[in-house]
Amino acid sequence: MPRFQPPGNCPACHEHVPARKLSCPHCGATADDGWSDESHTDGLDLPDDSFNYDEYVKREFNPGTPRIGLDRKTLWWATAILLLAALTSVYWWH
Repeated sequence: MPRFQPPGNCPACHEHVPARKLSCPHCGATADDGWSDESHTDGLDLPDDSFNYDEYVKREFNPGTPRIGLDRKTLWWATAILLLAALTSVYWWH
């Protein structure tokens, strides 16, 4: 197979590659990698086939540990009490 030289259509994605470009602007294929089909994912640092998503979630988010902070119901009650106290103090002092 003859070596591709821009300008022309990229051998990997078939999009136009302008003259004097070192790589395809659409898929990233280059002359260094032989304008291969895999070149559009090179350098993306994608996980390999051995990546375990469930293990990642468990390690990163650790769903077994209790959350620290207020739940929504407690937050609404605290807001209501503070608002009631503020309204009462305004009424009391005027």
